[in-house]
Amino acid sequence: RYSTLRKQMSALAACRLQLGFRGRTYNGQPVEQFDAWTANRETGQKTLWPGVLVLSENYFSELVENAVPLDNRALHALKGSALSLDVYTWLAHRLHRIEGRPVILYWMNLREQFGQEYLGKNADKDFKVSFLVALRAVLAVYPQAHVKQVTGGLMLMASPPPIPY
Repeated sequence: RYSTLRKQMSALAACRLQLGFRGRTYNGQPVEQFDAWTANRETGQKTLWPGVLVLSENYFSELVENAVPLDNRALHALKGSALSLDVYTWLAHRLHRIEGRPVILYWMNLREQFGQEYLGKNADKDFKVSFLVALRAVLAVYPQAHVKQVTGGLMLMASPPPIPY
C-alpha cells in the first residue's frame, strides 16, 4: 500500500546501517538525501512521488560491487508468490558465492529465515510443503541453480547467477 511504502521509505532514509560481507563492513547512512512526498503550498501542487533519493558514494559502490543481476522474466513469472520471489532472490545471491564444498541448510534454519509466520501444530510441515512448492517454481525460472533436497534440508551447490555479469 502507498501509506506503508511511504512509512518504510522514510524509515530507510532515516536509518543507520551496518552491513558486512567477507570481513568488510559498511557503517553509515546509506541515504544522503531523500526529498519525498513534498507538496508545494504556494502553487497548490499536491504531494508528489519521491523526487530525489541520493545514496552515499560508499554505499552505492558496495551495491554495484556486490549486486547480483536478476532476470526480470523470472520476477514476472514469480510475481504471485512472495515466498517464491524471496527464494529466487536468495538463491541468486547465495549460490554463486559458494566456493568449494556444497552447503547444507536444514529445514529449521530455512523456516527461521523464510517462514516465521508458520505457526501451530504442523508449522514445520506446512512450511516445508510451501517452501518446496516455491522452490520448484524458482528452479523452473532459474535452471542454472544447483539445489538438491537432502535428508533434513537442502544442499546448495555453486551455481552461476541468473544473469551473467
